[in-house]
Amino acid sequence: MRLRPLFFALVLALVGVGTASAQVVISAQVGRPYSYYGRGYYPPVAPVVVAPPVYYAPAPVYYAPRPVYYAPAPVYYAPRPVYYAPRPYYGRGWGRRW
Repeated sequence: MRLRPLFFALVLALVGVGTASAQVVISAQVGRPYSYYGRGYYPPVAPVVVAPPVYYAPAPVYYAPRPVYYAPAPVYYAPRPVYYAPRPYYGRGWGRRW
């Protein structure tokens, strides 16, 4: 007869733990979906906190550096050749009548 009250207290504790976990599950179902724990888990809803507006300084303006030319423009040390002979005749080309 001594074991019956102890057994009854143990069963009552287990039932209490089961209902507490059920309350946790029920309260966890209310809220917004949280994808980390899967489709069935909903975390409790956090209170809405209105933050004051944050004013940011304008972004600095960066100027691109001047382009670096690795191949300088060619320098001509002599003038272009001048040909004193008449140009060679290759026949009547396109557009010539005679």
